[in-house]
Amino acid sequence: MDQSNQDHVIGLPGRYALSLFELAQEEEKKDLVDDIDQELLVIGDVINSNSDLSAVIKSPIFSSSEQLSLMTEILEKIGSNSLINNFISVLCKNGRLPLLPQIIKAFHAYLLELKKKATAKITIAKPITDSQKGDIEKILSDHFALEVDIKVEVDEEILGGLIVQMGSKMIDTSLLTRLKSIKNVMNEA
Repeated sequence: MDQSNQDHVIGLPGRYALSLFELAQEEEKKDLVDDIDQELLVIGDVINSNSDLSAVIKSPIFSSSEQLSLMTEILEKIGSNSLINNFISVLCKNGRLPLLPQIIKAFHAYLLELKKKATAKITIAKPITDSQKGDIEKILSDHFALEVDIKVEVDEEILGGLIVQMGSKMIDTSLLTRLKSIKNVMNEA
């Protein structure tokens, strides 16, 4: 498994994700794994965008039945697949709901590995064109021998250059890092 995907699939979250992944592959519906992945990503976005929900999921104060009740409401609003409903029910009953965000990442990593894909986060100082984004994707795809999808984040504080993060690998060519490096060298002199 590629290192960029492997970071998310270790430990207990990885085992839960693998179980769900294998269950989805056993079903007769052809695109079920992709559908499950998309629904999980939506659930992950809902959790990330709602700090109260995130707190309920992670807090040991709430019982598993309270967590299950809340998650059932959310899953009904989303209209999620019965496999996901059952899976999240098992997580709640086993007291593993706090692992859900990590499980979602691990499931997505398994799917990317299956499709020989990876995701890279690119931090840049100013927005780039679609053509520039395509060039960066091609360079990374050629280098890692995978189809790389990039997520672009603009952070003006880096001043220039870019930071590429793919799993545990990071390439930092930002002007801010270079300036800090020069400052450290000058302080040592």
